[in-house]
Amino acid sequence: MAWWWKKKKADTPSLSLTPRGHGSAASKVDVGSLAPPLADYLAGACVLQHALASKLSTLSGAAWSSQDADDLALASGRAMDRYRRFRELLEEHVEDIAQALAGPRERLATHMDRLETPRWSEGLGTAYVVTGFTRDFWHSLAEGFTPDVRDALQEALADKGDEDLMAEVLERFLAVEARYSSRLSLWCRRLVGDTMLICRDALSAQAVAAEDVEVRLEPVLTDGVALHTSRLDRLGLTA
Repeated sequence: MAWWWKKKKADTPSLSLTPRGHGSAASKVDVGSLAPPLADYLAGACVLQHALASKLSTLSGAAWSSQDADDLALASGRAMDRYRRFRELLEEHVEDIAQALAGPRERLATHMDRLETPRWSEGLGTAYVVTGFTRDFWHSLAEGFTPDVRDALQEALADKGDEDLMAEVLERFLAVEARYSSRLSLWCRRLVGDTMLICRDALSAQAVAAEDVEVRLEPVLTDGVALHTSRLDRLGLTA
């Protein structure tokens, strides 16, 4: 997956963390060594969940049916719940919340701008793919923290039914507009590279600067792509 990697110069140190084992390919990687300091992890999670909540709220307002509007409003609320929880945790580690969020917010905006589309169905595909892929990635990074911190982070990240809500809206759309299936499939494939770049920004500066970072990161991303494929298979889309 080297094609998407653009190394950034390290400017801050990171924590050295102990990973928790899993039976996946990612378990063979020192996942914790890829994680940033906790405050940076939380700030990145905050801005991502805020962006997803805003995206889903906009999609809800433009939905074609009241059922779709309601489902997407609920999904937006779940993302905002995560934002609030991560913000609560961040308050324990920084004095100035706005300052802590400023850098991650600017970086995320650059990525999200590339994912903009005038087509409502593709916008929903973006929310669905980014929600799931980044959740899996942040979940893996959380494995490196102490058990109590890890558990709090993974509980905040847990799917509260929002993926099902988005999937059901997409399924209803495709049932009526099957002709858009191929286009939506292509769009969702295109999203993977940019979503990986969002994940890259969650890494510590030390990890990004390491010469072997691609080798260490690839198993984690391989797991993420496999889960992404399963989500698209559910919709009958080719990943």
